[in-house]
Order: sequence, then C-alpha cells, then structure tokens
Amino acid sequence: MKKVGADITYLIATLAGDDEQARINLRAHQVRERFKRALETVYRDAAPLFLAHTNNVYIMNKDGVRTLIVYVDESIFAAELNAQRELIKLHLLELFGEDIEQFEIHVSRGKYKKNHPYLTDESQKADTSTPAVPLNDDEKAFVSNTVSTIEDQKLRESLQKAMTADLEWKKGENRTRS
Repeated sequence: MKKVGADITYLIATLAGDDEQARINLRAHQVRERFKRALETVYRDAAPLFLAHTNNVYIMNKDGVRTLIVYVDESIFAAELNAQRELIKLHLLELFGEDIEQFEIHVSRGKYKKNHPYLTDESQKADTSTPAVPLNDDEKAFVSNTVSTIEDQKLRESLQKAMTADLEWKKGENRTRS
C-alpha cells in the first residue's frame, strides 16, 4: 500500500508547472528530508541545532562521482559535520540507498548564509547566527602548540582548523551572552 505522504509530496512538487521542474522540486525536497533523517539518526537531540544552521543540501553527480554537498552558516558546524561525515554517508545508504562517494561541506557566504530551509518560524531564523570572533595571537599560539605534537600533517591541519573554528564560535557565544 502506498503512503499518503509520498503522494502529497509528489502533488506539491507537480504544482511547479512543467514536469521537469516538478521532478527537480520533488528531488530537492527528497534530498533535504533524507539529510534531515540521517542527521537525526547521527545527532539525535542535537539534530535540530545542526539543521537550523544548514543553508542547503544537494546530491549530484559531480564528474561522475555521487556527491553530497552541504552548506552551513558557521564553520563550527562544518567542522562537526566533517567529523561525522562517514556516519552520515552510512545512514544515507542504510536508510535510503543513497550511495554517496564524496561529501563536501562548505560555509555559505553573502545572502545564502541567511537561507535556512529547515526553520519554519521567522523568530527561529533570527536566532540562529552567532558571529565567530577571530582569535588573538595568544589563542592562535595555544591552538598551534596543542596540535604541534600530531605527526600526520593532514590530521594536524584539520584539527587546527576545527579547534580554531570552535574557539572562535565560543568567543562569539560569550560575547552575545554578555
């Protein structure tokens, strides 16, 4: 027996006019919902926070490689998604059969940073942005010293980026609370 929700989703997508646009709208909706379910599986109670900072999600064939592309509004969320990328890919495969070969995460810029498809209420949208505050020289030195013992250069650079983003975000949070 067919699910009513699937028929309603298809009906809404077909309201776009032509069949090609309806197909594109339906797939875009499907990708957003699948990403949401994968995040809810990985992050459980914290998923709404990540979804609130997600600007857009795409699955496309990029140079013949099945690629998931996620845009977020803050680098701290990009760093955390990066840390969980393999779990997210695994859940997309297990739950929906979406075999993702590559996972790209980008921080949105300009007007795209204000796009929040997972938020429905305007008051929620206004409350999502915590500006990152750049680190001073002492804080940068602390991060560099902390990661300096890691021998693998790629791992060291990734951890340094994640720590920097985390500290910048925390400084922004502290500043908005004060």
